[in-house]
Amino acid sequence: MKNLDELVLSRSQELIQTVQESVRIPSICSAPQPDCPYGREIGRTLDHALHVAQSLGFHTVNLDGKVAWAEYGDGEEIVGAMGHLDVVPPGENWDFDPFCGDIVDNHIRGRGTQDDKGPLFSSLFALKALADSGVPLKNKIRIIFGLDEESGKMRDVTAYLESEGPWLMGYTPDGEYPVINAEKGALKFIGKTNFTGNLPGKITPLSYNGGESTGSVPAKAEALLSGGKRELEEAKGILTKMAAELHWPISTSWHDSHLKISVMGKAAHATLPGLGVNAIGRLCSLMAKLDMAETYRRFFRFIGENIALSPDLSGLGLAASHPHAGDITCNLAQLKGDNNNASFFVGIYIPAETISFEDACSKIKSICLKEAIVLDIQTQMAPLLVSPQSRLIQALSRGYKSATNEEPRLLSMCGSTYSKKMPNMVPFGGAFNDEPDFAHGANERVLIDRLLRSTCIMSHALRELAND
Repeated sequence: MKNLDELVLSRSQELIQTVQESVRIPSICSAPQPDCPYGREIGRTLDHALHVAQSLGFHTVNLDGKVAWAEYGDGEEIVGAMGHLDVVPPGENWDFDPFCGDIVDNHIRGRGTQDDKGPLFSSLFALKALADSGVPLKNKIRIIFGLDEESGKMRDVTAYLESEGPWLMGYTPDGEYPVINAEKGALKFIGKTNFTGNLPGKITPLSYNGGESTGSVPAKAEALLSGGKRELEEAKGILTKMAAELHWPISTSWHDSHLKISVMGKAAHATLPGLGVNAIGRLCSLMAKLDMAETYRRFFRFIGENIALSPDLSGLGLAASHPHAGDITCNLAQLKGDNNNASFFVGIYIPAETISFEDACSKIKSICLKEAIVLDIQTQMAPLLVSPQSRLIQALSRGYKSATNEEPRLLSMCGSTYSKKMPNMVPFGGAFNDEPDFAHGANERVLIDRLLRSTCIMSHALRELAND
């Protein structure tokens, strides 16, 4: 039998080229097309992945563009990995083309290199190394190409389970090493309000918006203000002074007789708001200081300071923590409104054994109702907490130790991965917890040495899963 690590490295150039090619396809969810239910670009990315899998000698299955997989082995039970080829929009503040796929300083650069194209193709090439090694396998292995993770809907998982049913066990390469056994639950909602009655004030918010993706901390937010020339000049002065004192980057410009304000933040994964800077929160906090009707000011103050700039949810009195699963976190991802109405999207990420969805929903609805905001609950996903003694965690731990000669330690993570919807799954790799996290942020890139190391670890983990 051949050495797994040597087999991985023997195909390193193929893996690198495959990731580059996939990154160059902007696979953002869009309007459905024939045979492309999540949009044409995601369909193109799937075609590419299936072509690569077939060139490696794997049997592939495509369920009408909803989900697909490559498989190896003849066992009755199925194990494997499920990652995703769809990505979030690039957002602001990139120093290079988000879909370039170039190599600079030993990094592959572009959206999806960390989340999740790089790790998914690591799993595929890990399976190829395992297939070429001659190691006998008890279970069939599938590498599932997910296509609808970033929308949060995960219709790909639904399609897979309706067709195939649950597998024995597996992982999603959408986390980090060593081994993750806990993942926060997700409560996502849209808040809506109308501005009615007498609305006195020198300034009126004609429009305001921010956030490209529900899965990211918004990096930019803008508003268009109307009023008299003198009043708008005063508003410009107030905004500029406040932003300078707070060291918040903003810009102002005139559009006809209206004042436009643009506020910059820093993108990050929605589940890790502490790594980003919420531009919507900054915009709303600034707007609340202007001479506009109190109805507007109260709304901006509430969603800006109590939600967007309070990522630990202390602004709503819901701060909570679990010794292993971590703190509750919150991200106000999107805002859109005018002088008549407004809507916003919020994701709350709840660790296991802290606060129930029912209690969280009840308290948030009650608080928002006092602010004349009505909630529309979009998603409820229970937290994940898997026993360290479970068959799955033990198999992944053996695989990690076999590849690294290190004792694995258990981690928790914040994300809303496929583990929430696909039974018998936890996140595993492909990031390392000592490297920068660029997922959903600007300048996403992956170090090639880490990509190859991750592929080696995954080959050992797949072997343990297949022979458990």
